[in-house]
Amino acid sequence: MTMRRCEAGTLELGAGLEVLVSASIATLRDGDLLDVVVDSRSGSLELPAWARRAGHEVVDERRDGAAYVVTLRPRPAGAPMPGPTLDAPTFPTGELRRLAGPEPREADRGAGLVPLGASPEPSLTHYDWALSSRDRIWTNKLASLADRAARSQWDATRDIPWEAAAGLRADAERGVAQVMTYIAQNEYAAYYVPARYLAHVNPEYIEVLMWLASHVHDEARHVEVFTKRALAGGQRAHALAATELSLQTLLDERDFSAAALLLNVLGEGTFLDLLSFVSHHAPDAATATAARLAHQDERRHVQFGIAHIRHRLAHDPDELQRLVAAVEERAAKLVSLDGLSPVVGESLVLLAARSMQPSDIGDAGRAVRDLLGRMNRNRTRRLRAAGFDRSTAQRLSELHTPNLM
Repeated sequence: MTMRRCEAGTLELGAGLEVLVSASIATLRDGDLLDVVVDSRSGSLELPAWARRAGHEVVDERRDGAAYVVTLRPRPAGAPMPGPTLDAPTFPTGELRRLAGPEPREADRGAGLVPLGASPEPSLTHYDWALSSRDRIWTNKLASLADRAARSQWDATRDIPWEAAAGLRADAERGVAQVMTYIAQNEYAAYYVPARYLAHVNPEYIEVLMWLASHVHDEARHVEVFTKRALAGGQRAHALAATELSLQTLLDERDFSAAALLLNVLGEGTFLDLLSFVSHHAPDAATATAARLAHQDERRHVQFGIAHIRHRLAHDPDELQRLVAAVEERAAKLVSLDGLSPVVGESLVLLAARSMQPSDIGDAGRAVRDLLGRMNRNRTRRLRAAGFDRSTAQRLSELHTPNLM
């Protein structure tokens, strides 16, 4: 018996993982075992079910540093595929509307806490839901995003290889602590903004409530994991005044769509690039894993923002000027900010530098400069996807806060 290893990286089922595993199995002899190594916890949780349906035996499931390993004993060559089985019934969020009827364009502002499809008795209570117009808060992707969020949960205690956060060079740990503190500080704003709207959404739009609740839960986990990593190495970092100023303007925004543009499309979109940079350059597996898992969540948040703004503009073209004005007004409040904080820039260099040799510091500095350029290009691309023309997208990207969020 031979043990073979299949390094699947970030592949997931439905996006190539099963193809790679099947190809690896085809090279084995009867009796050989295959270790399938994946980066994501969700991939490791889904792979055993796929393997059993294909007739393979799941021998072991375990962690290996930051990765997850599923050990398979493939079914013998020539053995028949297992017969069809009935999957456990599922009830995706999108089914709610099929059963209860389509969402109304305008919901009753005074309606009570009535589940979809229920017949309310006459009531003495009266509500006044501020967000009772579908197109002010909607996107047709809401149900699928809420389902994906529920399937993709991870744990800030168990799913990070915290033992890897020890033993870094003092300068590298200083850079990591400051970058983690900076990210956590920004994630507080991403925590509070969606939480604000939960109490204002009409219960008729349950999908919006489910989405906002998942967003808040994601951000609670982000604040936890980045705070833990900031403290894990024994260093103490700074909560920056420039970041506070920038985030206050984000918290001041009261319009749902403008907040989605500023937070989800511009802020969290820019943080996708930052988290990718941290994951790629991190000097330890704990930092890299925290950034990679947060990136998965933020990608959903950005997808919501793009889809919602596109929906909003399609149903109310006049909204474009109001959204542009929201970006301009925020930029006008932040004219005192001149570029990314030097504290953050220097800390990113320390995080990315392989050593304190001049050549390695130079490489890390160039990587940070490349990151800032990539952020601008990708902001423009996301704004275009949200429905803005090229020149408007470029201008809004350039107006985005130097604080990044």
